[in-house]
Amino acid sequence: MSATWLIIGATSPLVRAFAIEAATQGARLVLAARDTDELETIAGDIRLRSKAEVTTLAFDAADPASTKALADKAAELDNLSVMVGHGIMPDETAARDNEALALQQWEVNTLCIVRLLNRLTPKFEAQKSGSIVVIGSVAGDRGRKKNYQYGATKAGLAAFVEGLGAHLSGFGVKVVLVKPGIMDTRMTWGTKGPPLPKGTPEGLAKAMWKKAGKGGVLYYPWFWFFIMKMIQQLPVKIFNKLNF
Repeated sequence: MSATWLIIGATSPLVRAFAIEAATQGARLVLAARDTDELETIAGDIRLRSKAEVTTLAFDAADPASTKALADKAAELDNLSVMVGHGIMPDETAARDNEALALQQWEVNTLCIVRLLNRLTPKFEAQKSGSIVVIGSVAGDRGRKKNYQYGATKAGLAAFVEGLGAHLSGFGVKVVLVKPGIMDTRMTWGTKGPPLPKGTPEGLAKAMWKKAGKGGVLYYPWFWFFIMKMIQQLPVKIFNKLNF
């Protein structure tokens, strides 16, 4: 029986590319996102590309009740695998000054994923197979002055996902934490960054699909592993002077 992939945040270019890759590999898809009109358009496009079985579910990551409902529906799927790729990155100063916005960032980027995967852990333990792929960020590797609040949500997510992976490794389930660097998406259009090649959604999708069968941590593009290891080793006095 082919896998059923619950793919969350499917209106994101990164997640949509993964959905297309999974469909072309023969998976059944259940796509979840808040914008249901765009979600149906994406589902139709994937059906035409691959002839895959694709269904959709409405999901609002900012609403704990919606997370619970999604987890309950996912627990009923056969041969389940999950890919989570939603997130928000509000302006750093706005998140600092607006408590509601700061808490929403934590809810969307971290807490809803914890709720969802905690509810699905017994399902994976009983199933003794499947993969869980979660998109985090290199921003979670060290708290940088320009995005420490966003980075904190990703750091918390990283610790949770890596610990979950250790737990589920004894049940035959592969858990992947994805840490993209700068990607060529609408989030980075018009922004200035370091003079490094940007990753593409299609390239990341292929890398995630390959890693899904192995588990572990995936940096993409690959050189971000070495960049972040160097950043992590910088002494605090030097690190604090860097304006990035």
